[in-house]
Amino acid sequence: MSKLQELIQRLCPDGVEYKKLGEVLEYEQPTKYIVKSTEYDDSYSIPVLTAGQSFILGYTNEQKGVFDASKDNPVIIFDDFTTSFHWVDFPFKIKSSAMKMLRPKDDSINFKYIHYAMQCIGFVPGEHTRYWISKYSMFTIPVPPLEVQEEIVRILDRFDVYAAELQAELQARKEQYEYYRNLLLTFNPAGCAGEADDEQEGCVTTWGGHSYPIQWKTMGEVFEMSAGKAIPADRIKNQMSEESPIKCYGANGLRGYVNLSSHIGPNVIIGRQGALCGNITYATGKFYATDHAVVVCASEIFHPRFIFHMLTHANLNQYKTAGAQPGLSVSRLQSVSIPVPPLELQEKIVAVLDRFETLVNDLSEGLPAEIAAVKEQYEYYRNRLLTFKEKTA
Repeated sequence: MSKLQELIQRLCPDGVEYKKLGEVLEYEQPTKYIVKSTEYDDSYSIPVLTAGQSFILGYTNEQKGVFDASKDNPVIIFDDFTTSFHWVDFPFKIKSSAMKMLRPKDDSINFKYIHYAMQCIGFVPGEHTRYWISKYSMFTIPVPPLEVQEEIVRILDRFDVYAAELQAELQARKEQYEYYRNLLLTFNPAGCAGEADDEQEGCVTTWGGHSYPIQWKTMGEVFEMSAGKAIPADRIKNQMSEESPIKCYGANGLRGYVNLSSHIGPNVIIGRQGALCGNITYATGKFYATDHAVVVCASEIFHPRFIFHMLTHANLNQYKTAGAQPGLSVSRLQSVSIPVPPLELQEKIVAVLDRFETLVNDLSEGLPAEIAAVKEQYEYYRNRLLTFKEKTA
């Protein structure tokens, strides 16, 4: 028998009391903690928070009106409109007035236990209205004896620590990936990255003691590029099926599935409209590309995966047109200069960068897959640990 089971059997075998969140938490309005200037800078020390997914919006140098949270004095920040929330244990300011700071009314309930219990509520807001007072504070949570709460927190905290370690490793690997991508794909068109052989002309780079000539061509010279075609949104399905078996790509990558096909990969897809101008996606097999994308067809002088890594490194977003709706036209892309190393060197570069790509982005075997598995396991155990029979009067 586990320690938790022993505690439950000894302290609350007949069930536990349920209490409304409003009975155990008090709230504070955010007015005095709102940041005055949004001129954020990473050199500043005070984070500006949102209760949404982005969490840290930036950093401010404002020293007045800082919420003095700490490990010993944590707080839950709660978005009154979306009902999203975060546990915070460091000083901060906030951006939005649509936030409440939640803290326990007394020490009869472990505060971290309340935070975990709130994660099990699963409420999805509908109307654009404030929810804490009218609805959310009315939700009930199980309140077992304090010893039981503390043991549940101890178990779930271990998942939190492991998940944080995985996220830190993922961030470190992403930075390492970016470093090597920049290192391996930075060729100087006006010079050499190593000593050139006498018979070689132009830019030369070295790898493993061998020299490789680097040519520079425009994308229009070496690629066939075509803009995708518009497709009604109601033709795109979220899941692949016999009726919709073909992947459909837009500016942000995979959009869904359709029963049309216009290309057969491997190809590289460039986002060409809006904030996702220059976003790079790798596509294989049959697929359809919407009018928000440009399809780059691989040629015999390129390894398809080299095109993917090279165009990602090229930051094509810098070539977008200005205006309310920025865009990347095929004609504009055709004039962009890119390096063309020999295939042998491309394959060496691809072998290195593909390992990093798999590690940091692959949802089936990389770190994201492991993080997703830990999250699923955590949610399963959290829901089990926080399910109690309600004690009858």
